[in-house]
Amino acid sequence: PALRPVLTGLPVAGFSGTLKSRYAEDSAGTGMVRAKTGTLRGVNTLAGTVVDADGRLLSFAFLTSGAPGPEAAQSALDRLASTIANCGCEPSTGRPGRS
Repeated sequence: PALRPVLTGLPVAGFSGTLKSRYAEDSAGTGMVRAKTGTLRGVNTLAGTVVDADGRLLSFAFLTSGAPGPEAAQSALDRLASTIANCGCEPSTGRPGRS
């Protein structure tokens, strides 16, 4: 409970903060991705949480380096997070080669 503000305080894709204008209304990640953005010259990041298609809360951290421009990097990062939101990932049993 003490860490709840860490998750609830993150911008929501398509709705708030730095992610408000980065997600299209019909994107799989809209409303599902909560993340913090980061930008330095030539480096872009996106880290946060997403609820996948099966209702699981997943965390992620993506970093790009050397992209042709910040817009291209941000678009790629947003697509990655949306892909996770759209996936129905099967839980692992913890044993290699089996799910």
